[in-house]
Amino acid sequence: MASSATRAVLGKLGESAHLLALAVWFGAVAMSAVVAATVFPTMRTLDPTLGAYPDFTGDHANLAAGHVAARVFLIADAVQLGAGTLALGTMVVLILVGLPIRRWSTGIRLSMLGAALAGTSFHLLILGPGMQHNLDGYWRSAAAGDSARAESYRQAFADEHPTASRSLAFIGGTVLATFAASSWSAQRRRSEPSE
Repeated sequence: MASSATRAVLGKLGESAHLLALAVWFGAVAMSAVVAATVFPTMRTLDPTLGAYPDFTGDHANLAAGHVAARVFLIADAVQLGAGTLALGTMVVLILVGLPIRRWSTGIRLSMLGAALAGTSFHLLILGPGMQHNLDGYWRSAAAGDSARAESYRQAFADEHPTASRSLAFIGGTVLATFAASSWSAQRRRSEPSE
């Protein structure tokens, strides 16, 4: 059994790592939204014609912006996966070293973390693969000069976009709520070490 001093050190390190994981997780979600909100209007303003798609008669600005945004979202998804895993792992450590389970702030932390993990799982494992399939079909068809087929894939992707936006908003909100509850709980534990 770990000494109380060891448990206290593990608790402080665990809280710090937990908060860092949540901050990085939220940052990945927020920045992917900022990039998408920036790159699409910028590309429309630039109105490019892409040399890699010479026979595509559709919207080249949307195609170019989609390539940039897709890479950013792929990176953000990887960061979410890593940060979510770290947040869960550090929560387990915190519970093992004495995080009070019956405290309401712990209940909020666990509930919000569970909701964020469920939302991320839905986004990455259920929604994401179908959207990526449509995106790949859009790019392949555009490269082949089959503009009509490319448009059908683009529309299928666009039909899922509102769900993806709501999913990311849900993830961001629950991660932020977890961060707020965790910060409050950590501060309270520091000021009341006897609990």
